[in-house]
Amino acid sequence: MIFVTGGAGFIGANFVLSWLAQSDESVLNYDKLTYAGNLNNLTSLRNDERHLFVQGDICD
Repeated sequence: MIFVTGGAGFIGANFVLSWLAQSDESVLNYDKLTYAGNLNNLTSLRNDERHLFVQGDICD
C-alpha cells in the first residue's frame, strides 16, 4: 500500500487515478479537503477496493 497526501486535489487525484490504472497496489489517500481538495475528482474510485480515502490533516 502507498500513502498519498493531498490525493483529492487536482495533481494528487490524477496521480492516484494513474497509479491505480497501472498497479494492483492499494492507495491510502489522505486529504484535508480544503479549497483544493474535491471528492468529485475521485468519483470513479468509489467502488474500487484498492482505494481508501481518509479526511484528515497531516499536522494533527
